[in-house]
Amino acid sequence: MELVFTKWVSAFLLCCCLISSKAFSVEGILGDDKVRGVNLGGWLVIEGWIKPSLFQGIPNGDMLDGDQVQLRSVTLQKFVSAENGGGTGVAVNRDVASSWETFRLWRVSASEFQFRTVLGQFLTCDALGCSATAQSPRNSETFFVERKDNRVHLKLQTGAYLQAMITNQLTADYPGKPGWDDNAATFEMIVWKTSSLARN
Repeated sequence: MELVFTKWVSAFLLCCCLISSKAFSVEGILGDDKVRGVNLGGWLVIEGWIKPSLFQGIPNGDMLDGDQVQLRSVTLQKFVSAENGGGTGVAVNRDVASSWETFRLWRVSASEFQFRTVLGQFLTCDALGCSATAQSPRNSETFFVERKDNRVHLKLQTGAYLQAMITNQLTADYPGKPGWDDNAATFEMIVWKTSSLARN
């Protein structure tokens, strides 16, 4: 406890010194054209790649905010795609995943997630079908993710499961509770870690 307290006091004193010193200047102030700063990475920011042990043991720990996912129907063998990158409909009709087929996760809880398109809209589903048109997330944009290895079921808060129809549509009307066999409500999920993408 004493070490943690000492670390915070040291960080506070360092910040106070930097703010009050002449070394922290911008062009035009005191004629100096240098800008100086301090990287506090790892002290004030918690990220999985800085300290992975903090994220071990939490449910769905491999699915964190900002991670990117792609969903492929196990029956159609096609990827879920936000047409035009978002702002319109959603189809299950792509053989190869690219940016339109990649969604950024917003983690709500251990098993609830929201899926954001490359253009910033959210995947949303109702009785009429699914689209990528929501500008901000609400209940209809929040999905329970049930997992078994790399297979997932996406369930709305109403209890309806998403399914890939043979007509290449994504709907939220799967009858009953799906099993883990090859059925219309089961998808393979590929998770791309944001930290590994940033390093490459």
